[in-house]
This record gives sequence, C-alpha cells and structure tokens, in this order.
Amino acid sequence: MKHLLGTSNDIDTLATLSVAPALLWSKSMKKLLLFTMSILLSLPATSALTDQDYERYNDLKKYSNTLGDLIVIDYYQRQNPSPYAILDKKTKMLYVLDEKAQRLATLKVKTYAGDELAKGGSGIYSLLGVKGGVYFARAEKDQSAHGLFFTTETPPLTKGMVLYVVPETTAHRFRIRNRHITFNSEDVLKNLKEFNYTPRNYTVHETRFTTDRTDRFSQRYVQALEKQKPRLMEIYKLENDEYNLLAEFAYGVLAPETNFGKSWTYRFKEMVPYIVSLRKGNGLDTSDNSRGPTQIKDIPELITKHYGIEKEDLYDPEKAAIATLGKSAEFLIQIRNRADQHPGITEETLQNYMYYLYQGRRSEIINKTATPYFSIKGNLIREAIKGFHIEERF
Repeated sequence: MKHLLGTSNDIDTLATLSVAPALLWSKSMKKLLLFTMSILLSLPATSALTDQDYERYNDLKKYSNTLGDLIVIDYYQRQNPSPYAILDKKTKMLYVLDEKAQRLATLKVKTYAGDELAKGGSGIYSLLGVKGGVYFARAEKDQSAHGLFFTTETPPLTKGMVLYVVPETTAHRFRIRNRHITFNSEDVLKNLKEFNYTPRNYTVHETRFTTDRTDRFSQRYVQALEKQKPRLMEIYKLENDEYNLLAEFAYGVLAPETNFGKSWTYRFKEMVPYIVSLRKGNGLDTSDNSRGPTQIKDIPELITKHYGIEKEDLYDPEKAAIATLGKSAEFLIQIRNRADQHPGITEETLQNYMYYLYQGRRSEIINKTATPYFSIKGNLIREAIKGFHIEERF
C-alpha cells in the first residue's frame, strides 16, 4: 500500500519546506504520520458516508490541520488528484507535481515580498499564463489576475493548474474545511480584503444526526438540529462545518445545564418560576429567568423573527434546539472576535471556549484565565458530544 505522503524520502524532501521541520519531521513523527494518513486511503471518495467514516474524516481533518501547510496541501491533492504546483515565498522555490503528487520540476524563482494579494501574495490560485517571464494566476478570493513570480526557465505548468502559494509569514495557513482546501488566518477565520483568503462556502451537505441517548427528549432535540440545518445555515450564513460544530455544542451544553432536561433543579425552576425571580430580586417578573433545557436567558432576535419562538416555548425540545443553535451561532462570532484576547483560542479550539460566553464569563477570556480543559462543565460538554454522531453525504 502506498502511503498518502509517498515514501520516507518524499517526506524528507517536503520537510525542507516545512515551517517547523524539527517538530514535524522527527523519525517518530514520520512513523506516526505515515500510519495515520494511510488510514485515509480507506475513505470513500463519494457516496453516503457511514457514521464511522465521517467521524474519521473529521478527526483526521483536525489532525492534518495541525501539521502545517504542506501536509494539508498534500492530503487534499491525494484525495482530489490533479496536477498542481507549490510556490514557497520564503525559500523562493517552485515545485511542480503531477496528479500522483510526484515531483516534475523544482526551480528557484523570483517573487514579490509580502503575503498581501497586491504583492502576489499567498493563497490559492489558478494559473493563467506567462508574459515576459512573469507568471500570472487568478486569485481564489476575487478571481482577479496577479503576477506571482518570475523565471527565465520553462517549468511544466499548464493553464488552469492549481498553484498554492505558501505564506511568507506564520500569520496565515491552509486548512481542510467543508471537504475543500482553504486559506485564511493562522488563528481564526477572518475577512481581510488585502489577503487572498478563500471565500466562504455555504453549500449544505445532506446530514443525519443521531445520539446514543434513547429518551424521547434527546431524540426530538437532535432531530430538530438535523431538520433545521439548511434553514439555520441560511439565516446565520453558516458554512457546513460551522453548523456541525455548533450542533455538537448545542447538544453538549444540555449536559452541564440540565442533564438533558432531567435535572430536578431545572424541573423545579420550570414549575415555580416565580420563586426564581423572587430570589433574583425581580419580584414576580420572570422575564430575566433562564428557561428551557439549555437555560437560555434571551432568545436570539433572528430566531424570534424567523421562527416566532419565545422563552415560554423552550420546554419543547425542537424549539429549544433551534434557539440554542441560534445562540451558539452568535457566540461563534463573538469568540472569533475575541481570539486576540486569549492565546488558546484558535479555529480548532473555538468550541472549547464558547461555553465561557454562554455562561457570561467573558472576563475569564479577557483576563486570559479561561482553562476549558480543566473545567468540570467543559468536560461534561466534551463527554456528551462523544454520544452525538454525524453522518453526511458528499
């Protein structure tokens, strides 16, 4: 069986392009990488994915996204074979590869300084042609033409070939998202016009959500998350992978909040809401009470607008699921905006920090004291998510 990254010699060659070769390319790492990536060969290219296949894809997507730009590019191209080229702006080297990821040419070229789009910046391009030794390509972001590099040689490049320009700095990176390769900021996704960042992808993939829990409440809650996926993605302008992440969180938050609606404290509060409001000093005004199995204090405006759901409706698992997903979508935006306030927040760790916003504990992010992996409630969410399964058709 041929590994996704070829032979060990191939890996050693690619290591010269790595941002952190000492970390990524130790002997033990190479063995682990070869073993793990070889599992990908068993993934079906198309057709309906089983639950196990999707979870394997999701896990390996997260894993490959931590290993550096070249691994992400190689992984994606081997899953989607076609000739391609890599331009490393730091080393000013151009690599041309065939559809089997075999090296066709390697040459030194002249590039423009900087990762900005106007400077022939990093990202994903489609080759257009050459004029006077300058090679032009169409940027993924705005489909505009840009000169990327100069050479007097004639590399085996063809019109329409994908060209990956590896960033000059560590401020940007390639990722696998929504089954495609993307390029964006190193920490969290951003919309910066000066860079060739991949446009957002709103394609909805056919999805089935299931839970290990057999009680009727949990089943109805999960079914609502599945059924409303297309509509909620449209309302909140979510990508497919974003929705799946939020669905996991909306399910997992049931555990610490009310133990999936089974908590006696929750049931008591729902039966006698006036006692809660009196204890809060609000008299008989219960409008400030948290309601429903996920203890929502305010219904998102977009949910009220499109679904007409009010706080009094949150006893219903379907309506609670919809409202919780909407609330989670709002927190997703907020946590990305706060990424610069806590060094632990990245696109890959967003879900772990969202609960701090959910509980109104923003100060712990601002003060950099948030430690989600040592949080009892955070661990309850992660443990609950293990019982939430995703099956998708691509």
